[in-house]
Amino acid sequence: MSISALDIERVVHGGFCIGCGVCRSVEPAIEISLNKYGEYVANLDNSNEHGRRIASNVCPFSVNVNETELADEVFNGQMQHESIGRFSGLFAGYSLKDRESGSSGGVITYIIKRLFESKEIDYAILVRQRMANNIRGLEFAFDVISSDLEVASGSTSFYYPVTYSEALEFIAKNPGRYAITGVPCFHKAIRLLKRQNPLYRERIQYQIGLVCGQLKSTLYLEYLLRRADVPSGKIESARFRRKDSQNRADEYFFEAVTRGDDEKKNLYRVGNKQIGVNWGMGLFKPKACDYCDDVFAETADIAVMDGWLPQYVKDGRGTSLIVVRDRRLMDVLYSGQEAGSMYLESVSVEEIVKSQQGGLNHRKQGLAYRLSISMGWTPTKRIRPSSDFSLLFKVEQIMRLVLRKTSRHAMTVQIKVESGLLIFNTLMALQLFAYRVVQKLKRIFKLSIY
Repeated sequence: MSISALDIERVVHGGFCIGCGVCRSVEPAIEISLNKYGEYVANLDNSNEHGRRIASNVCPFSVNVNETELADEVFNGQMQHESIGRFSGLFAGYSLKDRESGSSGGVITYIIKRLFESKEIDYAILVRQRMANNIRGLEFAFDVISSDLEVASGSTSFYYPVTYSEALEFIAKNPGRYAITGVPCFHKAIRLLKRQNPLYRERIQYQIGLVCGQLKSTLYLEYLLRRADVPSGKIESARFRRKDSQNRADEYFFEAVTRGDDEKKNLYRVGNKQIGVNWGMGLFKPKACDYCDDVFAETADIAVMDGWLPQYVKDGRGTSLIVVRDRRLMDVLYSGQEAGSMYLESVSVEEIVKSQQGGLNHRKQGLAYRLSISMGWTPTKRIRPSSDFSLLFKVEQIMRLVLRKTSRHAMTVQIKVESGLLIFNTLMALQLFAYRVVQKLKRIFKLSIY
């Protein structure tokens, strides 16, 4: 498929840029920065037409090859499922040693540690907390580590915007073998980059994917801090998923730590059930996430997710579900099982799909409807536009679009006030009430929304 020089312009100007930063690795004149809503986006002002044409080739939302085509190039011959993509093995499991520190089963932490220990990689790229010049004094960003001793600091989930731009610059300047973590659209961009540039193809040896429901803006962190009654000012640390091993896996805490003038640490927590909004509402979500049809990181060598199934969710220590595509990583898991450091059991395609059914509904049927009502240019997707859905389903999808947009505006107004969520709650009250009414109607009538 031919690439128009305007494609990346359409992505950026249409609000579909996810801020992955891969375009900057082929066109350094492009800048990646946070917008007023706390989302990373590309700035094309200093790039020329030639640069934008090259950048269009690696943009995950531009008009280029889709995830199925990319996966077929790399994983041809493996089993295939319309939702999961290519795969060679499906498992549930956890690392006996790393389970406690991870959000789920500690599988990604275990894999990266083993790759370091076996000298398969020299560096790994994962998200870690770092100090920042912002109102809270910290941020989360992709970092390059060179030792298995550093892996634990990035072993939990981070619902915060990140970009590859600095990490890819490091890879270009520093020879070695890399493992890189990321969400589905980021991995698609890396595959596109490796198609274009042999340097990245040689150095990035492992792509470790996280199954993704949606990304969040920086506003989400501020919302959580205020829900936990953290006072304004700097914080020392924040953790989006603090486990409670005595409860279910889907009952966890957001946790923040501050330090007072007396150097005493102050701990603040709020349970995910008390946050007041659910994941499906899509608050503080970038627009691009509503136009993505890849849930299972189909272009990554492995995809890891929470074990949201009845037989696993009761265990608060956490269990991961795993889609394996790279034989080398399959060997890492099997070796861990044989050594007694990794628990693994096979699961079915149906169980993997069921665990992410909500995300699949939004990315498949929901996307089909959103494409059918979209005005102007939208990214080309594998899902075809359709309006052949129930009225209740259509209302739900429209309300999610409204909630996403309104939450961004409401929180940007709220943060002008030092503390509290009164303004946000007032501006969001009507939309949240209406959305909950729709959810209640679905439960009462047990209607099929499709």
